[in-house]
Amino acid sequence: MVAHRLLAVSCLLVAAAVSAEPLTYHLTDPAQKYVIDVLFAQPPTQTFDGAPALITLRERAGGQVLQRIESAEAFALFKPGRKASEFDRNLAYADQSLLLFGDFNFDGQQDLAVRNGNEAGYGGPSYDIYLFDPESPTLVLSTSFSALTRDANLGMFDIDPVTKRLHTQSKSGCCWRQSATWQIQDNRPVKVAEKIEVVQKPSEANPFMPYGYVDVTDRELKSGQWTERRRLEGPIGETPVMLRGTLDDKIPVELWWQRQGDVYVGEVRYSKTGSGQPIRLVGNTYEDGGIVLRELDDDGQMIGNWFVEGTPNEQGSQTGTWINGSRQLSINVRPTAFKVAAQKLERVADSQREGRYLVSNVQDRRVGELTLKVVPGIDNGPEMADINLSIFQLKDPPVEVHHQYPLLAGNLVIALDPEGDPLFRLQLLNGAAEVTGFGEYQKYSAAYVKQP
Repeated sequence: MVAHRLLAVSCLLVAAAVSAEPLTYHLTDPAQKYVIDVLFAQPPTQTFDGAPALITLRERAGGQVLQRIESAEAFALFKPGRKASEFDRNLAYADQSLLLFGDFNFDGQQDLAVRNGNEAGYGGPSYDIYLFDPESPTLVLSTSFSALTRDANLGMFDIDPVTKRLHTQSKSGCCWRQSATWQIQDNRPVKVAEKIEVVQKPSEANPFMPYGYVDVTDRELKSGQWTERRRLEGPIGETPVMLRGTLDDKIPVELWWQRQGDVYVGEVRYSKTGSGQPIRLVGNTYEDGGIVLRELDDDGQMIGNWFVEGTPNEQGSQTGTWINGSRQLSINVRPTAFKVAAQKLERVADSQREGRYLVSNVQDRRVGELTLKVVPGIDNGPEMADINLSIFQLKDPPVEVHHQYPLLAGNLVIALDPEGDPLFRLQLLNGAAEVTGFGEYQKYSAAYVKQP
């Protein structure tokens, strides 16, 4: 998408400029069609302060006045050292510029947007849009175009000259986003598509939905009728945490983790003991914001548990306890930075989901197996996950269950019984799967490692 070009009004902030004296800018437009005068009779004294302004458009050749436009609440950016030649560039939302030029209605003619107030969403910049009209000697104010910069919309719209569409953005709080596409019909913008994104979290209506997923609704106007498609996307991968330090002040370790939905994934490397190769970590949060990470070998054998404080202490360290059976080691690590391969931070690839997953725990004398097959959806519906779970524990007969449930976002299963009560939740990861069981299904709770 190509953003429209702009002409930003700025001022060198010096002592003489900060006064009640009238302030005038002499400018030109990108098409070199006008000489422009901007007069602040009572200029603002601070960046982003609004003040009335009079914009005069003059004929470039002879200087004849073509049009005067008033803005009740115009803005000038005070940026010391900036030159006028630097202002003709792509629009950034934070610039909130006074004058923006572009072909807003795709008629091949230059139009003008004049900053007037903060009537966009969250107090963002709003604009009065003036369009070229071949039947008028002046640019004509368009209320329908101006409305695209106000109310819930987040300031000036974007322009795509290739598809001849306008694009707006809006939001509500942390968790609701909308992007809309507009087509020009009879010189007015008409919404023809929108995308609504709602960040998911456990709620009364959906208590078993994990954090980190996004409900996406795509709507499109076709032949006068709106069509709608809804899907779940995610999980959103948070910024990875990288740490170096020691166990029991003597065993050097390097580890990282990343939250993906409700699950933490990562690796630990013992740089001076063992093979020095990274070992898989899969975990969850526990009491008081801490994190428990299960250390797993390639066969799914749990070889240690990391109980780590979620944030550094006053000394900048994150502490905790590493436990394997009766053996306990103190953890003392500090945030640092090192490279983590990008593919390790990505969601599981579709081609890597199916197969056999194992878990074993010597302490509990328990072995578990998960087999997964992905079944294509019917009539554009979601894929289905064909799941077989089995657990064998010493002195107990093996137990096994088989289910088929929708595979949400390509990696998430929320299994409910016919009454709506939870059975288990399954999240597929890169090389592993996390099962959280409820009630009688708690026995299947574990991190399972995918086998070759």
